[in-house]
Amino acid sequence: MIVIYGDFNCPYSYLASLRADRFIAAGLDVEWRAVEHAGSLPVVGRRLDDAGQHEISEELDSVRQLLTPEEEFAAATPSTLPNTAAANAGYAEAVGSGVGDAVRRLLFDAYWKRGTDIGSVDVLRALLAEPIRKGRSSAFPLRESGFAVSTNRGPITTSAFNRLTTWHRDWVQLATSTTPTVVVDGTPYAGVDGLKWLAANQPGAVAA
Repeated sequence: MIVIYGDFNCPYSYLASLRADRFIAAGLDVEWRAVEHAGSLPVVGRRLDDAGQHEISEELDSVRQLLTPEEEFAAATPSTLPNTAAANAGYAEAVGSGVGDAVRRLLFDAYWKRGTDIGSVDVLRALLAEPIRKGRSSAFPLRESGFAVSTNRGPITTSAFNRLTTWHRDWVQLATSTTPTVVVDGTPYAGVDGLKWLAANQPGAVAA
């Protein structure tokens, strides 16, 4: 079992997500756990000025330096840095509904390819409604409307709340303080080290 802790507004986590899909496609077990690595962000996120966009652009360039020859990384510099508490809540509900991987991919692509404000509850409700309704949740708001995020930016169900709490607790106990953190057989690989492990060990890949 490979466990990956990542954040949807982290470009390094986006690459980890793409690499995780290679393992999943090969039939290997990968558990993605959503955590907030920038917990001090305002609830509404932060509009990126020129300096902020330049910083993100440099991060994206750094991520591209880690790509293997067969990988693509079609990420664009966003105009905002969202608080991901609500997105994480929606993802936690998706995991419980059996559509976690689909929603993980959707959230990363929505933000990094299209600049969607994944910090907005209204945006998330519209974005996640279809995949959530296709899931197996027995909770009425999820089953009937696909509502996976409450008005206060938290999850709908107690099980998703407990899931988020456990993910955060276990990530803090690792003491890596970064995303992504890849845990393999109890050993954590933080940040770029985690990405390098995924590159070196994924099926059919050429290590960076």
